[in-house]
Formats: sequence, structure tokens, C-alpha cells
Amino acid sequence: MDVTLTTKRLILRRPTEADIPAVVAGFNDYEIVRYLTRVQYPYTEADARAWLATRQPPRPTNAHFGIELPGEGMIGFVSLQSELGFWLARHCHGRGLMTEACTALLDWHFDALPDDIVQSGAHVGNTASLKVQQKLGFVEWPGTELRFALSHGRDVPHIRTTLSRVDYEAAKSGLKSRSWM
Repeated sequence: MDVTLTTKRLILRRPTEADIPAVVAGFNDYEIVRYLTRVQYPYTEADARAWLATRQPPRPTNAHFGIELPGEGMIGFVSLQSELGFWLARHCHGRGLMTEACTALLDWHFDALPDDIVQSGAHVGNTASLKVQQKLGFVEWPGTELRFALSHGRDVPHIRTTLSRVDYEAAKSGLKSRSWM
């Protein structure tokens, strides 16, 4: 069964063929892709079609949602597989959209798995992603690790973070003052 999550401003849904141009455009922006681990650069329509063919209906332990902003279309993705991951088109940065999308996904996840621990992280230097994670209650692990990044073709330093439901609920109570909650 497909799942769609909605917020005041966004629709999180399973990606479709119609989203391929937005995915290709997003992944051909090196300022986005340089902070992603599993995406090569440059990125082709064939890459997007192959990826789309592997998408299954979202489950709380394995979900990939396209982020649709009504009137603008697909502007990014948020996923939870072994870790929370996300990207957002640059023209949408600084508007709280990613925090909003991640909150919807984490609410859905923790409703199904209340005692789970969610992992995430970011490449060293990706302060925007770490800021989103911090707002959501993620806690940084000490030190860094190396992760292979396809877009770089080499290992890059990576900061790991973790989130418990208790930390999430505490952080979320501080987010409720936002107009989109």
C-alpha cells in the first residue's frame, strides 16, 4: 500500500516517472550532490529511471519520499533506510522545508516503531544538513568516520548522528512554535 504524508506546505509521496526531470536536475547540481554519499555525478535520465524502478511502497523501516511543493513540483527527497537521508533543491533552501519534511517522516516512523533509534549524519562541511538534524534532536557521535562518496570517487570525512524518540519529542516541542507545525 502506498503512503502519502502531508504537512501544511508539502506532500511527501512515492516518486513517479513524471519526477525524473526534477531528480536529474537536482542531482546535476554539484553543490547538492557533493554532500550525498550514494549519488554519482554527473547523473543521467537513465540513472534516474534505474533508481525509480527499484522504489517500493514506503514502509517505516524503508521509505523514499519525493517532496512536492504544490505549485512548484518535486523539490527534493527524504528517505529512511538504514539512515535518515535528504536533499532539497537549492532554490528552496532556508525556508524550513526540509525540517518540515523530516518531521513528517519521523512522526510516521516513530508512530510505527516508537522504540527505534534513527541514524543519520552528514559529510564534514555540510552545516545545513547538520543544522536540520540538530533541530530534530539528533546527537553527534564523537569524531568522524570515512565514507565512500560516489560523487567524489573517494572516501570523505563523515559525521554520524543518532536520534531516539525521547530526543525527537523534546526537540519537536521546541519546533511547535513554527507556523507549519
